[in-house]
Amino acid sequence: VHKGEVLGISGMVGAGRTELVRAIFGADRKDSGEVYINGQKVTITSPRHAVKAGMGLITEDRQRSGVILRHSVETNISVVNMNKTGGIFMNAKKDRKNIMGFVENMNIKTPSLQQTVKNLSGGNQQKVVLAKWMYANSNIIIFDEPTRGIDIGAKEEIYKLIVELAKEGKYIIIISSDMPELISMSDRVIVMRKGKMVGELDGDEISEENILSYSIGGAI
Repeated sequence: VHKGEVLGISGMVGAGRTELVRAIFGADRKDSGEVYINGQKVTITSPRHAVKAGMGLITEDRQRSGVILRHSVETNISVVNMNKTGGIFMNAKKDRKNIMGFVENMNIKTPSLQQTVKNLSGGNQQKVVLAKWMYANSNIIIFDEPTRGIDIGAKEEIYKLIVELAKEGKYIIIISSDMPELISMSDRVIVMRKGKMVGELDGDEISEENILSYSIGGAI
């Protein structure tokens, strides 16, 4: 993936898309392959290594592995940075102000930073997950089914945030089973089948017909 690019990953169910990004993030053991960031090989064997390398992963199941439902909005957004600093705020007042800035800029609808995340809508929970990685200043952000289970209004807000992140020079990777979403958001798409990359589409080549052709083993 290139700086400022939105790279889409497509394929049929079972093609290995989620397994690929989980391996890149160190959540699962990878059988082969290497990870390079800015031309430098990096060893990532755990999510902690991935976070240190500047990666963030927004999983397809936000309630199980994206947010801590019983904790506050503030805690959820700051948790990655707290892990980096040994579980303490370096400047609590400044940190709270910065977190509030993310909440306002991302239009996270919550009565306060102390609201428990379980009481937020699905779309706002997803924005909290994204805010967590933005607050941690992640340069590489991986979205696995970013708008699954959220309403149309929240989807549009997520799309806008992804575009803004790319414009800021972030490296964006998206897995989506929503074909129109993947096509409209991606600058480039790689197609997977049986755990391997079988095709790459760029610009005007990105179409449902071409993606499906690679997915089922055909040619374009």
